[in-house]
Amino acid sequence: MLNPNQSKGRSIADVEPSGTGHPAVRESSRTRLCVVVTVDITLLNLCRGRFEYLTENGFDVTAVCAPTPHAETIRKRGVRLFTFPLTRCITPWTDLRALIGLYRFFRRERFEIVEVSTPKAALLGSIAARLARVPCVVHLLRGLAYQGSTGLRLKLLKAAHRVPCTLAHHVISVSQQIRDQACGDGVCSPDRVTVLGAGSSNGVDLERFCPPDAGLRAKTRNELRFPDGAVVAGMCARLTGDKGVVELIAAFEELADSVPQLHLLLIGDYDLADRPPQHVMDSVRRHPRIRHVGWQEDTTRWMAVMDYFVMPTHREGLGTVLLEAAAMGLPVISTGAAGWWGPIEPGKDALCISAKSVPELRSAMHRLSTDAGLRERLGRAGRERVAEHFDCRVVWALQASEFRRLIGR
Repeated sequence: MLNPNQSKGRSIADVEPSGTGHPAVRESSRTRLCVVVTVDITLLNLCRGRFEYLTENGFDVTAVCAPTPHAETIRKRGVRLFTFPLTRCITPWTDLRALIGLYRFFRRERFEIVEVSTPKAALLGSIAARLARVPCVVHLLRGLAYQGSTGLRLKLLKAAHRVPCTLAHHVISVSQQIRDQACGDGVCSPDRVTVLGAGSSNGVDLERFCPPDAGLRAKTRNELRFPDGAVVAGMCARLTGDKGVVELIAAFEELADSVPQLHLLLIGDYDLADRPPQHVMDSVRRHPRIRHVGWQEDTTRWMAVMDYFVMPTHREGLGTVLLEAAAMGLPVISTGAAGWWGPIEPGKDALCISAKSVPELRSAMHRLSTDAGLRERLGRAGRERVAEHFDCRVVWALQASEFRRLIGR
């Protein structure tokens, strides 16, 4: 529920300086926190429950992202929402507008702490926050976008990551793997970055993401027209090249004839910035054993129909959706780039493959498609490990405690 003292959210036009100076700071013992991300999907999927917890525990939360059709859904989580012209691509003039708007916004609002994450928002948000003299700027390092890049692009992306890691008062990495690589690559100084607990930006709601009810599973499978005896592999993510959707469709098509019970369910939308090739999208649309349901606010209903989860990502911070799938008792196939293999043991809790390897992916999918006993063992072990390390309320409590420590320091 919205705090009655909070605005219901405004656009960039509403936060431009009006010439009357700074508004009066509210008299409150609550900590004024602003969370800045590039696009709405991060707020919708990777902050679920987090804002409500922080609001209940002494924080007034404001969220910032690019313009979104899901504004009301975000506001219902108890936050004010402001939008700025943030893009994932390099757009110099638009980026300059966003930078100026963010600077003026931070000067007006006088937040005690600003958290920036995702590459473009972290870059522009950290610069604007420091120029506006925000007392505490935290960079939540969700991943390293330069992974897999080469040449000039690699140098530019590394430099873009180095800026928020340098300007922020402190960096919180979502996994030990990302921390180690960022430090090893010279992106971040080791004394400036920590991992809270076992990592993760949001943890997992173990009550929401749990082994599904048999009735709901059967009903949804029937709605999707999966036949009796179907083995459903599933993926829930932005359907982009760097999430491995090209390799997934290739592996599925190679297996389709030899494993006739195998079906594929895709949850998520295509991303304009990294759309897969047209022939891949054509296969998704035309193949009789592929179902694509688009983006879903509540993914649990759709994931309940899966027999195993697969995401052959090329790069990742710590794949929250992989943890959610494991919490539901789904065996998981992913890559060494997924950032979670420290606390999760490949081979015991999940199957780990090399990024961009269609043969390895095909082999792993064949194993899980044809071995029900292996699916059961991996699913049970994955659920136990996620429950031990990634309970969302533990993750949120660690974050809230760290914010208070940083402000006090």
